[in-house]
Amino acid sequence: SLSCIPHKAVVSTQSTGGICGDVKQAARVLAERLAGAEMVSNANRTERMARFAELKNQWTDRLNEITSADVDSCTGRIRPRQALRELAKGLVPGSIVSTDIGNICSVSNSYLNFSHSGPSMLAAMTFGNCGYSFPAAMGAKVAAPHRNCVAYSGDGAWGMQLNEVLTCVREGIPTTAVVFNNGQWGAEKKNQVLWFGDRYIGSQLYNPWSYADIARSMSAEGITCTHVDQVADAIMQANKNQEEGKTTVIEMMVTKELGDPFRRDAMKLPVRHLNKYKGTCQTEESSTGQPTDL
Repeated sequence: SLSCIPHKAVVSTQSTGGICGDVKQAARVLAERLAGAEMVSNANRTERMARFAELKNQWTDRLNEITSADVDSCTGRIRPRQALRELAKGLVPGSIVSTDIGNICSVSNSYLNFSHSGPSMLAAMTFGNCGYSFPAAMGAKVAAPHRNCVAYSGDGAWGMQLNEVLTCVREGIPTTAVVFNNGQWGAEKKNQVLWFGDRYIGSQLYNPWSYADIARSMSAEGITCTHVDQVADAIMQANKNQEEGKTTVIEMMVTKELGDPFRRDAMKLPVRHLNKYKGTCQTEESSTGQPTDL
């Protein structure tokens, strides 16, 4: 990867090395050095496609392993990765999916497959804007009313956009929202798990209500899932509701299990210089990578 900013040279893409320099001058030198080298072409297409297939199969096996891995967690709730897999199975072909920021949403793209030639995946990406997914799905529905539009959101981000359910009902914009209810700001909590000794500050959410009930109070449809066997049926019902002009909120009661952190490249174990904070020093990352209140 190539960037004029040193710390960004290897942040956004996986690469074997980073080049820090003027993009135009560096590109010119690279072109000169690559002159005469064997490049990607039809002559080596078969070998390249075979390698792609091999890597894809390896990732599929790895994803299956992660999805089915045993993690000690509370009963009566759904593991996030299993919910994501079942949701993907139930989406109609040609769906548009928008994802918010958050720990669960950050790994959802691993399970989504798109066949439509048009834009299908709408993600907050480096903007990091919380409360993005549902308005994005609404906009997609207005732009492409013939396509099924679904938003993924955690319960934290949902608190910043649930009022738009009223907009959908009032303006006739049938859209589906999937809300992962795990009672926490997962992305922030993951940092506190790994690097701050499980000292949870501002990352626990008290949700004594039902987001499905709130949706129904707004004259939308509301569905609550507490078991993985209910997920595919719920999203298929939401697909049908959308065809009938109805907005649906699917409340997914998931465990507190957390996936990978957003910015491992930017986070390190803190160093405490003042004596009064020495007691909070961490010598290593969490061995489990999971919250203590699973």
